[in-house]
Amino acid sequence: MTRRATHASVLAVAAGAAVAILAVAALWPLAASQDDPREVVLVARGMRFYLDGHPEANPTIALEAGERVRLVLRNEDPGVTHDFAVAAWGVATGALQGRGVAVVEFRAPGRPGAYRYRCTPHPLMMSGALEVE
Repeated sequence: MTRRATHASVLAVAAGAAVAILAVAALWPLAASQDDPREVVLVARGMRFYLDGHPEANPTIALEAGERVRLVLRNEDPGVTHDFAVAAWGVATGALQGRGVAVVEFRAPGRPGAYRYRCTPHPLMMSGALEVE
């Protein structure tokens, strides 16, 4: 094999490897994110729940059937204890006594339906719905 032919072969192999690496790199986030939980940030403020950045109090949160969720509860009420609980699913954060953050991960049920979430210490003022579609 001539030097020119060897050089061309090396370039062809390198180009093929680069294409393969780029293909794997492009598909990797899709494969990794298939079962990654969706993060939902819920803020406890003024004795109400709010989705982070939204003005609606005690919102309905839409979930896909079987979806993994990472719920982050951020308590912005100094000196007030809050938590997040879905009794029907046995899901709850720990109690936050004053400002702080608690996290709970769960999987939405496989069947559509509406389920209540609440703050255990303040269920009359702080409750909403999880709508599984």
